[in-house]
Parts: sequence; structure tokens; C-alpha cells
Amino acid sequence: MKDTNEAAALVAKAKSRLADDMRQREIGAIIWNIAEAGFHYIPEIKLDDPCGGKPRTVRVTGLYLYKGALYAMEEDAEGFNVRNYYTPGVDVPPVVVTLTPSVAGETLGTPSEEHGYTDEGTPEEWLVVADCYFEAINER
Repeated sequence: MKDTNEAAALVAKAKSRLADDMRQREIGAIIWNIAEAGFHYIPEIKLDDPCGGKPRTVRVTGLYLYKGALYAMEEDAEGFNVRNYYTPGVDVPPVVVTLTPSVAGETLGTPSEEHGYTDEGTPEEWLVVADCYFEAINER
């Protein structure tokens, strides 16, 4: 039980620091293209099945700061792809897209009501997500 509590505290601390950094930079959401970004690691989180089925692993393609809570954005969920934020054939495809808090709220909706957001994950998984966040910040 102690290890579980310590792990939860570590995840909460890491997410809090990421959220603080996003607030300081006035970022409500950041979305990255894993294939083009050249990250050192692929950010993935293993999700439990709420119905007790087999867990699944999802790739993380961004972070969404919603009302002070930080959510990872699952790859291939609707709206969580940089392709949604440029005009093909006109604009150069971005590797990273950042949205202001107001635009993120209007565009991405409420995490509890939409598919593709998670706040699950182990400290190790969130460490990789955090690494990718900072690599994405350097890409933009």
C-alpha cells in the first residue's frame, strides 16, 4: 500500500509541475506528431479497462490542462492530431501545435465528457510524457 501511495504522490507531483509550466507559458494544450518529432522515447500509458477486461496501452500525443487538472491525450482520438491544425497543401505541416487555454477549452471540450483523455499512468510513464513535453516545447 505504501508503494502505491508513494507512486501516486510522485505522479501528482510530476503532473503538477507540468501544469505549472504550461500555465507559465500560457499553454492550454500541446499536441505533437510522434512520427515527425524525433523524440527520444515514445510516450505510452497503460490503461485499465473499467469493465475489468484486458488493459490496453495507448500512445500519448499531447497534454491538455483543463481547470487545473492535467490530462494526457490518446493518439488517434478525435481532434488530437496536428493534422487538424493546418491546411494541407497550403501550410507547412507542424510538428507541434500549442493552444492557448481559451482555444483549448473551446476546441477540446471537457475531458470527463469526451473520449481520449486520461489521467492514469505510472511515474515512469509520466516521466516519459514529461520528457516528450519538454522536447515538444523545444520543437515549436
